[in-house]
Amino acid sequence: MSAFNEDRTTWGRAMGEVETDTTLYLVRHGETKWNAEGRVQGHQHAPFSDRGWDQTRRIAHRLANTKFEAVYSSDLQRAYEAAELVAASHQLQAKKLAALRERSFGVLEGKTLNEAAKTAGSWLIGWQADRLLKSPPDGETQPEMCERVMGALRKIIVAHPGKSVAVVTHGGPIKSAVYDILRIPISLWSLTFIGNGSITILRGTQDVMRVVTFNDCSHLEGAVSLTEPQ
Repeated sequence: MSAFNEDRTTWGRAMGEVETDTTLYLVRHGETKWNAEGRVQGHQHAPFSDRGWDQTRRIAHRLANTKFEAVYSSDLQRAYEAAELVAASHQLQAKKLAALRERSFGVLEGKTLNEAAKTAGSWLIGWQADRLLKSPPDGETQPEMCERVMGALRKIIVAHPGKSVAVVTHGGPIKSAVYDILRIPISLWSLTFIGNGSITILRGTQDVMRVVTFNDCSHLEGAVSLTEPQ
């Protein structure tokens, strides 16, 4: 072992890292046409925009030299298409997990909020006042989404101890995981951002996870898009 690697190993142990820690690369899919139009996506499919395809190719290139034991994906098409490109670079097949889906926004899906306001009932006013803890009709709350996503991430960690795994999902699940791990109150939800095509890295065990990198968009250069998770 080189002196550099020995020092790095010693530092990692001092910081609580162990060889059985799993590293999760959480990837938000590229921009879709609905992202660009400000439409609520939730569990619905929308095709990538030209910028989104560019972002997706850049993600795959960025991660091509990272050694992954597995690639997981939300079963929604916009995430799975990105996951397939990442997996192809590693001769792997992306595994779909419905628990990695974006938050369900129920009757709002496919609409902009301005369009929804023209036909929605009084529930919309109440929901807009507390978007995280209230759900639209047929939708779910942020805590409900967070519970299923964290459960899925813990199962992935248990299945791949000490390995690196790519997880292609959505802005809401990634942000929820970070807030849960760091115990950030969701009242501060609007103060952080997960960009399309970004990479957030977590490391640890099912019991203790750490945030290593947050919303890394350095590989996107001029292809960054500022669309909120939805």
